This record gives sequence, C-alpha cells and structure tokens, in this order.
Amino acid sequence: MSEEFDALGPDRADKVSNITAAIARQAGRHPAAPALILSDRVISYREMMAAIHANAWELLNQGVRPGQVLGVSMLQTPHHLVTLLAIALIGAVSVPVHAALPAERRYLAARRFAVSAIVSGRSDQQLEGIPFILLKPIDLTAAVPPLPPSTTQPGDLCRLVLSSGTSGDPKGVMCTHGYFLDRVDKSPYACTPQSRLLATDFNYGGFGHAMRMLIGGGAIVLPPANEPASQAYMVRSHSVTHWLLSPSMAEDILPLLEDDDVHFPSLVYLQILGAAPGKRLLDALFARFTPHVYVTYSTSEVGPVALTTPELLRQIPESAGRPCAWVNLEIVDDNDRPVPAGQVGRLRMKWDGMFTEYYRDPALTAERFRDGWFYPRDSARLDEQGLLYIEGREDDVVNIDGKKVYLREIEAVMQSHPAIREVAAFLVSSPGKRSLLAAAILAADPAPPIEVLQAWAQAKLGSLCPDKLFYVDDFPRTTTRKILRNRIVLPRT
Repeated sequence: MSEEFDALGPDRADKVSNITAAIARQAGRHPAAPALILSDRVISYREMMAAIHANAWELLNQGVRPGQVLGVSMLQTPHHLVTLLAIALIGAVSVPVHAALPAERRYLAARRFAVSAIVSGRSDQQLEGIPFILLKPIDLTAAVPPLPPSTTQPGDLCRLVLSSGTSGDPKGVMCTHGYFLDRVDKSPYACTPQSRLLATDFNYGGFGHAMRMLIGGGAIVLPPANEPASQAYMVRSHSVTHWLLSPSMAEDILPLLEDDDVHFPSLVYLQILGAAPGKRLLDALFARFTPHVYVTYSTSEVGPVALTTPELLRQIPESAGRPCAWVNLEIVDDNDRPVPAGQVGRLRMKWDGMFTEYYRDPALTAERFRDGWFYPRDSARLDEQGLLYIEGREDDVVNIDGKKVYLREIEAVMQSHPAIREVAAFLVSSPGKRSLLAAAILAADPAPPIEVLQAWAQAKLGSLCPDKLFYVDDFPRTTTRKILRNRIVLPRT
C-alpha cells in the first residue's frame, strides 16, 4: 500500500478529497478488519487496499490518466468493486457498461458516454473499435510500490451513475468525489464497523451503498449468485445487518421462508427500493423477514429523498414517508407556483451540493434542472403533517371518460388483492377507436381464474376498472428489476 494512504488517519479526515482515500483511512485504523465477505473467504481492509493499489498501477501502466472516462464491464464480484475504487483512486471516471448486456447494447452505452476504453476482467467483453484493458486477478502477496501523490479535488468527476431507464435510455448522472463523500453523512442508515451490507449491483446504486459502508468501517457481503436462495443464505450465515431489496426479489425469497417466524434476526435495516411493496408483501416482510423494514423514495439524481420508517409503514403504508432533512421539496403547479398542502402537483427538489447537469445531454439537462431545482417528473402531494405521497409519473397519466387518472392509482387498488403479486396497468391506443385500458398481472399462488379477478376489480374500481386483465409469467424489466410498462403487450387472442 502506498505510504501516502497508509498515513491517513482520523486527524486527516477533513483533508480527504478522494473516496478511496477515505476508505484507506479505515484500513489504516483496522487493517485486519473484514472488508469483503465471500461465501468461502474473507478479504481484510489491508488486502482490499493492496488489490486496489495493484489495479491502480496496472491502469496507470496502460496509459490511463486522471479525468479519463472508462467503461467498466464486470459482474457482481470483488474484482469489480476493487476496480471501481482503483479508477477513483487515480482520478479517472467510471461508467457502467454492464457485462450482462448483449454486445450491441454495451457498444451503444460506450459510444453514448464517450468512454476512452473498456475495462474488464474477461476478454470476451471487448468491443470492436474501442480500446480494451484486461485486468487480471490480483496477487495479494505481491509487493506494490507507492502510487504517485493524488491530485484529486472534491469537485472532480468520479463516476457516471446511470438512471434506472424506466422512462427511456439511462441518463448519466455526474457524481464527483465531493458528492459521494457528502452522501456518507446523508444516508438513511448508519454504518459502524459491526455493520454488514449485502451488496446490490455495483453497476447501479450498489456502488454508492458499498462505498458508504466501507468508509464507515463496515463490511460488504457478496453472494456467489444473484439467486433468492443464495442471498437468503448469505444474510443468515454472515449476520447481515443491512439489506436492500426490490419487491420482486423479496417476492422470490418469500416462498423459501416456510416457518411463520422472523428468519433474519440480524437485520437492523431492510430497505425496499425501486417500488413500494403492496400490503400483502409488506405484512410478509414484517412477519418473516424482520420488523425493521424501511421504504425510501429515491432518484438516481438525488439519492434518498424521503424515508418511511417501520412505524409509518404500519400506520400509513401509502405514504412515501417524511422528506429527508437535507432535501428541500416543493409541490408546484404548471407555472411553478407552490400549491397548498394536500393538493397534487409537480414535485421538485433541491439540496446543497446538488449537481446541475446530465453528462453529454444539454437538452434533458435544460428540461430537468431549472432555477436551482431538479424536476423528476413525478406528481405528488404533501399532507398537513409534511408526509410525501407519490401519485405517479407525469408520463403515466391516462384519460378515462374525461377524467385524468394515474396508472399507479389503479395498480395500488389491484395489488391489494391477496392473489396479485405485481400488476402493471397500461393504455393501448387504437386509431379511430376508444383506447383500451389493460392490466398485466403476476400472480401469487394460488391464482384465481381471470374472470374472478375481473369481477373483483370491477367492484373495486368501477369506471376505472381495466378493460382487459391477463396473467404474465414475468414483466419486461430494467436490470434493477423495475417494470418497463411501455414494453408490455396484450396477448394474442
């Protein structure tokens, strides 16, 4: 490990301007503490930092310099996290070029974000016409010479975080070292050396969560596979304290928990992200996962915006929670004038240190960032208690019999049925005819005949009842498991 980062200690905390240097501070304090926990071994902070420095040297020897944008094509492995931190350490910029995507999709992402090279641990991730850097596994016993002194500043770009892509191609959110370091103190959960985080996909929000856990001195638990049984096993066998789950993954894990008891007693923080769970799933989470269930409303651009605590979830599960203290929220009309409490309008937000543009996308930047505010294109309301309610995406408003209706409103009612695991409503346009409102349903066992659900939905929704209900085996989704409503099609009859 280089002498510069070995010397980092608590007295230099205010001088750290590189996220990897902040993690190195923990390695200096507790070098033998676990940093990465795998199914068959534990990697200490000192070993992890040695691997980071070895990768950093390899990147420098390959000609990488500060400020270069590198596409990283890796799956969920320790090598992936080490590579991202090595890129940050030398002042370069990483952008996900997800290894699970087909070559044409990876190529489009690489071109869109103007990467100077693709970095991977696998030679099959090469893309024609784009320079390639193969990073082989690191020998943790090899000596690593000191790195050149870091020149990173807080305002230097560190990573392009990609949005979920539910409303189009993913956008590049420009995150600096200062942004990530600031977010350590602006997290809905606390990290200690006793904390254990089950990692989510490093290609997306998982990198930020992992970085905050490591800066806090905790450990990252990496399952050998992204399968329900593998995740559940690692949580139980390694006493995971912090777990972030999508509703769909939680649903996949639920059938494995046969006994009517809490199966994950080590959890102090189970966060459901990506979408709010329905009442049936929420009750199951409290009963069989942990009593410590939280739901956040977040955006890729801002991070956590509002938090629903276990107490609020039990009392007002339809609320998106109380806005985080560091975020200023407003609900405004079409002329950007604040509306009274309880009235639905356009949500906008801002916070100190917020970035103000997307990478290489001036048109979208002008649309979403105006007068110091970020507009996520969500419709919402704030009640008298200051609780936030998300009504739906502005793009997901349909006109039914002259009335504007949010598709999310229909979905929320239908998901209250115990036989419905997930549902997605969508409008099918037909030239010269009345548009057809449909709903695709992913059923929980046992699934009743669709006619039974149709009658139930008619009684509950009246004129808002979908014209067509049908079962699906699964939904088209983003890699973060969000439903792509615009890719659902009616079944052929």
